[in-house]
Amino acid sequence: MTDINDLKFTIEPEETIEMERFVNNDDKEKEKKIWIEVNWRFYRRKKFTIKDFSVFNDCKTLEDIQKKLDEKVKEAIPIVKDTEHLLSKHFDYDYSLNVYEISELSKILGADLEIFNNEDSGGGAFSRVFHSENIDDAEWNKTVKESVRGDTDVTLKEAAEGWQDDVLSSDFNYESYVPDTFYRAPLRVVEVKKDD
Repeated sequence: MTDINDLKFTIEPEETIEMERFVNNDDKEKEKKIWIEVNWRFYRRKKFTIKDFSVFNDCKTLEDIQKKLDEKVKEAIPIVKDTEHLLSKHFDYDYSLNVYEISELSKILGADLEIFNNEDSGGGAFSRVFHSENIDDAEWNKTVKESVRGDTDVTLKEAAEGWQDDVLSSDFNYESYVPDTFYRAPLRVVEVKKDD
């Protein structure tokens, strides 16, 4: 039997949602902002020990860790109730009652702020414009004759919906920011076997 202090595990959400933010501040008075929801086909999650979280100190088994995690998640503020978060009101309320920003989960679990940032992800499975500000139809339909990717007649809308971050940056002058990451509960504790 593995000693609990040597046990390695991952925390797997039901869904991971990343909100990539792009800002064009050519007009300082009226910054144009786009949030693109991105989901990936695969995630390489960080591997943890109980020492990474102050709330797991008394846990003796993997089941204890799961039970404590379930209890603590109930204390977290879902994104739809976090009135200080800029995106809070843009989530569908009923559907997102179990969605939490990773910084909120880190806080309630007594962990470093960025502990839930995955090690790697890839194979984009889905992207869509989640929210935008100060962008009208004329702006969405602006076209670049030849994009940095070599495509012709690409609109801002096409670049945003297709999560063409290089086109948004190089051709439409949008700056990207560190994404907001959200986890949908329930969260599962999964043991990492030595041969994994």
